[in-house]
Amino acid sequence: MGPDGVQFYDSATGAPRAAAFVPLTLREADMSLNGFDHYLIKEIHEQPRVLRRIAENYAEPVHHLAELISEAYGSFLIGCGTSSYAALTGSYLFSRIARRHVNFAVGSEFKYQEHFLTDRSLVIALSQSGETADIIDAVMAAKRAGARVAALVNVPGSTLDRLADFSIHLGAGPEQSVLSTKSYTAKVAILMLTAHVLNGSEHVGREHLWRAVDGVEQALAPASVQRIQEIAAYMADKEHCFVIGRGLSYPTALEAALKIKEISYIHAEGFAGGELKHGVIALVEEGTPCLVFSPIDETRDDILSGAMELRSRGGFIVGISPEPEEVFDIHLPVADVGDASPLVGVIPAQLLGYYLALRRGLDPDKPRNLAKSVTVK
Repeated sequence: MGPDGVQFYDSATGAPRAAAFVPLTLREADMSLNGFDHYLIKEIHEQPRVLRRIAENYAEPVHHLAELISEAYGSFLIGCGTSSYAALTGSYLFSRIARRHVNFAVGSEFKYQEHFLTDRSLVIALSQSGETADIIDAVMAAKRAGARVAALVNVPGSTLDRLADFSIHLGAGPEQSVLSTKSYTAKVAILMLTAHVLNGSEHVGREHLWRAVDGVEQALAPASVQRIQEIAAYMADKEHCFVIGRGLSYPTALEAALKIKEISYIHAEGFAGGELKHGVIALVEEGTPCLVFSPIDETRDDILSGAMELRSRGGFIVGISPEPEEVFDIHLPVADVGDASPLVGVIPAQLLGYYLALRRGLDPDKPRNLAKSVTVK
């Protein structure tokens, strides 16, 4: 900065460059509670709008991402926290829909596995803020190896957005609550559509996404919310909660457990249903809340078998499923939406976390010890 104003320079070359000013696109509705009691519940209710926008407008960026994956020799999905579970969901979606192996790594661990990166690799980084320190480190490692970087990011102009060779902006709008909700479903929706593009079945993916829009709206309906409030009343004084899923529902179980523990401070753990007998089931006592994700897919018989094991040890079984089952003590109905099942399955968990926080007298927007963007290591 000098007497003639501010001069900008390229950080890599030191050469002067012109500044590109991008106007903020915030609306008053983005920043206000809009009639809701907290930002978290407002943002949960905004998810149908976010998914609808992706279904209507994201054909071009999704095709571009699919092309990058097709051209790459080794693709890697990375994320931290909630973004890591969206990335893990993506790895299952690419396998089951596109028959393609896309690797998954937690962002904070990725730099310890950078040795296999080449200039033909593609790293797809997922982040709400685009400022997560571990993701930035991982992306820098990828770029040092000459790999291409794609980003699914909610904040245009963020560090990740600027580092990436190609970005898809989630368009979810600002998330004021510390907990990530609508950006999670946006990431999963984009990855699902990309997998269908790779498979040549884009029309099927778009149909599933539209069904998910309706399914999310049903999960947010008063009757569904009332049932979740009843479960919250039962769980509010419990110390532990276990969540199981298989296949595509396994990452959803991990995300559900995260939502419960980070906002209600109840110890919640998510597991692959098949891992119960490998130690987890020893923790189940009489009345322990157990959430079971049971979509209508190839995992159903096995996950119901796991639910029976939990119930036989005294577990209180909450079934999140399109159809009721005798093993469920409480059934939370969700729509049957095929490959889009993670989009509807996560809604009851988000709502349960919110109403548990209220029951326990906690601030659902600002849980202790947490920050919206983890910019330090």
